[in-house]
Amino acid sequence: MKKVCKTLLATAVVASMSLCVTGCFGAAKELKQLSEQFVEAAIAKEFDDMADLCEDDDDAEIMLSPYDNDFDPVDAILERATYSIGKAEVKKDEGSVVVTITIPDYDSVIGDADDADDFEDALDEADTIDIEVTLEFEKDGDDWVITNLDDFLADFYGEFYSEDFEFESDYEGWVASENWWASDNGTYSSSTSYFDLDLNIASEYYYEDMSYSFRVYDSDGVLVFVKENITDYGFLENYAYFSDSGCAYLDSYPSGTYTFVLYDSNDAEFYRSSCSVR
Repeated sequence: MKKVCKTLLATAVVASMSLCVTGCFGAAKELKQLSEQFVEAAIAKEFDDMADLCEDDDDAEIMLSPYDNDFDPVDAILERATYSIGKAEVKKDEGSVVVTITIPDYDSVIGDADDADDFEDALDEADTIDIEVTLEFEKDGDDWVITNLDDFLADFYGEFYSEDFEFESDYEGWVASENWWASDNGTYSSSTSYFDLDLNIASEYYYEDMSYSFRVYDSDGVLVFVKENITDYGFLENYAYFSDSGCAYLDSYPSGTYTFVLYDSNDAEFYRSSCSVR
């Protein structure tokens, strides 16, 4: 009788272990498939597809909204990106996958290109670099969802989005002075609902029409605000309202440093300045 009980117990343990291994293997396979879908969408800038795979798709859509526009040098990098999916780790209702994204070594050709077209040609001759990111997952009912979109934006897009590609701009040297309105020398309170960078254009260019855009990046290089197709002259008021930003799922702009970068209509940077939030 004891021998029979021991045999039954051993069989039950083996069966249980077998089910666990099978379940973990199935989950790992699913996480790798989801990671592949997510990274493919990130490279293609298919932001709805990225958001659908995240823990809170509404918050994810807000975080991704500033990226939903053309930016020629960044688009050129992404068009040449490839990826590989690494090992998936699963522990109960949590998991992670390491992903390696390979892009041209853009930094090695900065300074060699006068504009986005030259930059694109230079990328074709550049070596490559690898960016390693980890996607973290949690089980939500029957589905696995990504829980660290913010880390991905910093680790991948943040690598190159805020870079000064050093293209030649017709507006280089046009800004004479700046003022961070409603701030204490460029420092805002923790409850700020907007940033306002006012720029005075030098007298010799004051009445010249300017066509430009600006982007705002946080200290991790994450893009949080974009305003495009601005036409103005003389005195440029550049507002970045919290309600229209990629941080709008929060209560206000989080504490940290924010950098405004102004670009001409050819995506050439001509001015940048930073402020902070307590």
